[in-house]
Amino acid sequence: MESPHAILGLPPAATAGEITRAYRKLVRRFPPELAPEQFTRIHHAYQLLTSPERRMQAARTAPEETLDQLFPAPKATLKPMPPAPPPFTERDLEPLLALHRREILVRLLREVFGDA
Repeated sequence: MESPHAILGLPPAATAGEITRAYRKLVRRFPPELAPEQFTRIHHAYQLLTSPERRMQAARTAPEETLDQLFPAPKATLKPMPPAPPPFTERDLEPLLALHRREILVRLLREVFGDA
């Protein structure tokens, strides 16, 4: 079974507007009076893509054929990982350790010279 998207010449992630435009273009090219078989295929594909009820009915009748065609997985593009930050150096840690070192210095001075 050919995918409804392929019948209309669309990618699986086509929007509703793109589906309607493709359908109208193909119906003008293959009118029912001149090409009844192709019109039937095009019309059936359009109905499947525009009606959630028809999609579900098609999925119930032939699930192995229609699930991937009627409910395509969206294409995912992953961003590359950002580069790892450089490791910390003593210079980076100095502002964090300054307060701790000051507290130690104050305590040592109090122990040596006593509370004045």
